[in-house]
Amino acid sequence: MTRVRLAARLIEAAGNLYPSLIASTICRILNQLLGIALLVIAAMAIVGVARGGEPRLGALIIALVVIALVKAGLRYLEHYLGHRVAFTALQRLRELFFARLVPQAPAATTGRAGAELTERASGDIDRIEVFFAHTFPPAVSAVVVPAIALTWLGLAVDGTLALTLAVIVVLMLSAPVLTSRSTWRASADAADARGDLAGHIGDDVHGIREVLTFGAQDRRLHKLDADGRALSASRSSVARIQAGRSALLVALQLIGLVAVVVVGTAGGGASDAALATATALAVFAGLWVPVRGIENFSTGLDTALAAAARVWEIIDAAPAVPDNGTAHSPTGPTDITVDSVSLHYPGRETPALAEVVARFRAGTWSAVVGVSGSGKSTLASLLVRGREPESGGVRLGEVDATDLPLDVLRRRIAFVTQHPTLLSGSLAENLRLAAPEASDDLIDEALSIVALDDWAAGLPEGLATRMQGRGLTVSGGQLQRLAIARALVGEPEVLVLDEALSQLDAATASTVRHRLAESRPELTVIEITHRADLLPDDTEVVVMDSGRLVEHGPAGDLRRADGPFTRVEARNAPGR
Repeated sequence: MTRVRLAARLIEAAGNLYPSLIASTICRILNQLLGIALLVIAAMAIVGVARGGEPRLGALIIALVVIALVKAGLRYLEHYLGHRVAFTALQRLRELFFARLVPQAPAATTGRAGAELTERASGDIDRIEVFFAHTFPPAVSAVVVPAIALTWLGLAVDGTLALTLAVIVVLMLSAPVLTSRSTWRASADAADARGDLAGHIGDDVHGIREVLTFGAQDRRLHKLDADGRALSASRSSVARIQAGRSALLVALQLIGLVAVVVVGTAGGGASDAALATATALAVFAGLWVPVRGIENFSTGLDTALAAAARVWEIIDAAPAVPDNGTAHSPTGPTDITVDSVSLHYPGRETPALAEVVARFRAGTWSAVVGVSGSGKSTLASLLVRGREPESGGVRLGEVDATDLPLDVLRRRIAFVTQHPTLLSGSLAENLRLAAPEASDDLIDEALSIVALDDWAAGLPEGLATRMQGRGLTVSGGQLQRLAIARALVGEPEVLVLDEALSQLDAATASTVRHRLAESRPELTVIEITHRADLLPDDTEVVVMDSGRLVEHGPAGDLRRADGPFTRVEARNAPGR
């Protein structure tokens, strides 16, 4: 996406904030014109005194003070209005980012570091602030203020001096434009390197136990060092371009000062030349702020646009599945039918699922078992349309899942993963995530089903006890059970447990299964697990291997058949 297109889309994001942005720009223009006026009035007063004129200090001081106060007020309004636009636009952009990211899950988050996405959602969006607060007003004032000031200088004082300064100003304004392509490339490289570094650090923090367990500290540190050097190199490239540009602008400023003196003293009488030269010098000095303003924001602008490009990569990405269903949800308990579904993951030749056919009866507890990589979790994700199969489909009763709105489907089918997350907030807020209006009684029932009622009752503030993000205040088994309780609070009709009991001991897992079956007999439960040895004999089982359904039936019958199920059972039993 080009910089012009990125800028246009950011302006679109401002929406109804244009009046504030225009007002901020007007305040900046007036503020800088008054700054020039201060210098011109002072210069003219000095020349007047040098000519032997009577100094009128009282009037001069009053004029300068009034102008300075008005100038200060305009400066405040410029920044207030500009940052109001910036922070409101960033809020809208961040909301849009998450609104577009959610439909892309899990495809958008699988294989991508959470810290890298966080960097886009926080760091990159924050860097866009420069575009709204420090780009449009300086860009406009860098052109308008010199145009007004030099026009006045040419009409009221000396046309030759005005033309001389106009040439210098044009050269100063051209410098950032001529180097913009180089700074854009360097800023884009720096943005990518910053994202890589954030992702690496996030992975190390989240996976510190694994890094230490496998002795991978040195490899991870070397990779961190390489990412850091890449970022430093990109930022150094930007800094070199900026330094060269700044040196050029300072040189042009010096040339401008000399040119004004030479041109001013070369024409007219000595008295008139002195006044014209002093006035031109004052105007030129006053123009340094608006003209250098475009150089000051140009590097920040490239950084902001590079960050915006990374943000729009997420915003523009296609949803994992389309949400255009309009059918009514089937009433009453319904079977779930998987009809000849096939799926390949990008970049892999072996299918994740191949012509899988299965049926999960309403009100029953079924299980999908298999070793790691057999396709059981992929099958589970299709039930809630986390992914779309290449062929075949999933039906609720006689209604195809793709014909249902996603929110309707996902209210009926709750999905609990192996590695759930708690949000920073109270226990009650976490459990009410799917049902904000749920009563305390419903929460207490859900906690009782997962055998956490006594634990919750013993917390210092009960349901109001604060939980930490990622569930660091609870054990892995408690975290899994809290996730199940959270799903139950939403009162779904189908509960999919994707290894959601994997960190529970056999006794606790059995308790949860028993209480769940007893308290919610109408609930359809589909458990994805590799622990075939823990399944009761009456559990309906689907056995997966290499993306294919290789066996199905009651667990007891499959044990007696001594087929794929028993091999999975033997492989994953304790002590194996």
